[in-house]
Amino acid sequence: MIDNLFQLLTSSSILWMVAGVALGLVFGAVPGLSATLAVVLLIPFTYNLSADAGIATLIGAYVGGISGGLVSAIMINMPGTPSSVATTFDGFPMAQQGKAGKALGVGIISSFIGTVMSWIVLVLFAPALSKVALQFGPFEMVGAILFGFTAVVTLSGSSLHKGLVSALLGLSLCLIGNDSLSGALRSTFGVTILMGGIPYLPALIGMFVIAEIFNQFETIHEKYIVPKQKITEVYMTRKELKESVPNFLRSSLIGIFIGILPGIGGTFANFVTYDQAKRASKNPESFGKGNYQGIVASETGNNATIGGALIPMVAMGIPGDMVTAALMGGLMLKGAAPGPLFMREFPALSNTIFNSVLVASFVMLILMLLVGVRVFPTVLRLPKHVLLPAVLVMALAGIYNINYSISEMIVGLVMGLLGYALDKFKYPKTPLVITLILGRTMELNLRRGLMLSQGSLAPLFTRPFSIMFLVFTALALTIPFIQKKRQAKKAQLSQTNKQ
Repeated sequence: MIDNLFQLLTSSSILWMVAGVALGLVFGAVPGLSATLAVVLLIPFTYNLSADAGIATLIGAYVGGISGGLVSAIMINMPGTPSSVATTFDGFPMAQQGKAGKALGVGIISSFIGTVMSWIVLVLFAPALSKVALQFGPFEMVGAILFGFTAVVTLSGSSLHKGLVSALLGLSLCLIGNDSLSGALRSTFGVTILMGGIPYLPALIGMFVIAEIFNQFETIHEKYIVPKQKITEVYMTRKELKESVPNFLRSSLIGIFIGILPGIGGTFANFVTYDQAKRASKNPESFGKGNYQGIVASETGNNATIGGALIPMVAMGIPGDMVTAALMGGLMLKGAAPGPLFMREFPALSNTIFNSVLVASFVMLILMLLVGVRVFPTVLRLPKHVLLPAVLVMALAGIYNINYSISEMIVGLVMGLLGYALDKFKYPKTPLVITLILGRTMELNLRRGLMLSQGSLAPLFTRPFSIMFLVFTALALTIPFIQKKRQAKKAQLSQTNKQ
């Protein structure tokens, strides 16, 4: 392991990795592009490289792509990648308050810590955690998703009923398109574009990037999105780091666990970690108004999914998300197909994967603190009449490049209009996005589970992991109401004492 790390640092692989991280940061910082697209585009260029240099380049792009999304999320309220949606909640308010430097610094440090924490777990527990993940059947996935749905309550804002309406709208959108098991068409109304359903990546770009573009066009007379300010106080203070330790640990563990579960990934992790940070905070009302702990949670969680998603890929040959699926393609080009025997047959390449995550996190940290934190905010601080059309074009291009589909571009535009309408009527968009991401996965797993159990829900209440998630779900739903009742009683008692 140490010999491999030394070889990585002293060979040409490190130069290719730096290039991969840099490209990933650019793709992450531009709204509409993504880490997946960066990795896919780089695969042909790694064909003539050695296996070590090729995988180092791709993992560098992976780390850079996930980390780069925080820049536009903070500076222009448009997440560069879906994994940084929750970063906008507190990052953009901080930028509007003249604290863009602090917000960027918090995001960069949190991204670094999340990646390093996931690397530690990847190195120490990859085989063991993969075995645990293999025990997750359909009912365990249903339990995990039910727990994820509890984030809707916390992230609904001041109006719970509006949040529930938004969540139900997201679930209803999941019913559009081909039935995942029978292939029957549902709720397409004869519209060809809807036959494939509502893909969540174009929907996310539409809801949080295109909708924000429409919002910003309303104030086109204002030259810039955020006030002019110097990027200062980038580094977190010792006090801020100390206060963030519980958040770092909690968000890392949640992100790693979500990364291990196939098909969910960083897009969902940043919502869950943000939700849990808000629940654990002594001042939850400050979230959404510029609390840096919201950035800590989101960026630590989404980067922690990197190591988590690599665990099932390396140990079992199961991709944890879209990016690791692309990485598997890059490995197969080198004649090294991931699977249960991968770590035994290709020990050197396995060590390269592990060490690349660690080294790429340091490369990302250095590039962002020395270059990115100065360059990206300057580029993004173009006049609105220049920036907004450019971002719209890039967002639509990013949607098209996912599956080279004009239909998905139309879906993105329609979801952008829907997001704009929700903003105007002050309905939260996050509950809709959470249910849209998880709705189809939950339906598919529930139906598979019922088929295996011959229509019985008993396994959901008898299998250990599913019971654990049901208990977590019950606690997550009841504790906030108990806390509110206690606060109401305290307020009533203090008012009585004053009288």
